[in-house]
Amino acid sequence: MQSQVNYTLVGLFVLLLGAALVATVSWLTLGGESRVYDRYRVYFRESVAGLNLKATVRYRGVQVGQVESIQLDRDAPDQVDVVLNIERGIPIRRDTIATLSTRGLTGVASVELSGGGAQSLPLEKKADQELPVIQAGPSLVARLDDAFNNILTNVNNLSQRLERLLGDDNQIAITRTLQNLSAITGAVADRADSLKQTITHAETFTGSLAGRADRMGKALDQLAAGLEKSGDLGAQVQATLADFRAVAQAVRRTADSFNRTTQDLSGLAKDGQRELQQLGQTTVPELNALLIQASELAAAMQRLAELLEQNPRALLLGKPSGRPGPGEN
Repeated sequence: MQSQVNYTLVGLFVLLLGAALVATVSWLTLGGESRVYDRYRVYFRESVAGLNLKATVRYRGVQVGQVESIQLDRDAPDQVDVVLNIERGIPIRRDTIATLSTRGLTGVASVELSGGGAQSLPLEKKADQELPVIQAGPSLVARLDDAFNNILTNVNNLSQRLERLLGDDNQIAITRTLQNLSAITGAVADRADSLKQTITHAETFTGSLAGRADRMGKALDQLAAGLEKSGDLGAQVQATLADFRAVAQAVRRTADSFNRTTQDLSGLAKDGQRELQQLGQTTVPELNALLIQASELAAAMQRLAELLEQNPRALLLGKPSGRPGPGEN
């Protein structure tokens, strides 16, 4: 006994199953909802290798659209014309930047959008444009390539300069300079004790000279006070006192100048200048002789200051004679 098949039911089942499959595919393709896209254009001035049609467009990492078309710009072959479909409502502003971003080891590229401050105006197409144009920025690969090229250029320039610097003539000059520097440092080292002693003597002398100048000034002030009280001297005495004050000030300035000179000399000794060799051979003996003479002058000034402190009138009346001895009249 053979079973009977209802072909009408079978056909109806196949039709319903096909309709369900079509509806499922459509729902998956459209994401379960209807979306509206706006079209934008980007002109890239670098290679877009790895960027394909329907490649992802992201705004700060969030998927917001896809690539619609990729072609060379007919009017400017050095740039690539890329059209993007971006969901309506995404804030594309005048300062929004589009860059190429490569993800993974496969080299598949996508378009990354960034920028677009809240204070910026929305991007609109101009009168001579078919679509609004988003500014293109250099990708990470392009920036690295530019930086690498700049490094290579700088290294090449540096190598050329080093080659010129280390030429035969310059090598000879550098060798001579090092030899001269070695000779100078040796001469300075040989006379280091002499220079140190000279500087010490100079500092001691300037301090002593300044102190004695101060004492002379005090003695002159005491002399002036005594003369004003006595009232028996005239304008000549006052002029003489003024001259001595000027001498004391000059001595003070000389001491200060000498102190600065010794400081400069100390700096030269520390820095190891070229003149130190001549300084150790000729200037140091002359400076020692000058210090001896200056010490004698300071001693004489010291004696004069002590005399004026003890007897201010000695400036006019001369040094008092000693008391007569026994049997002398």
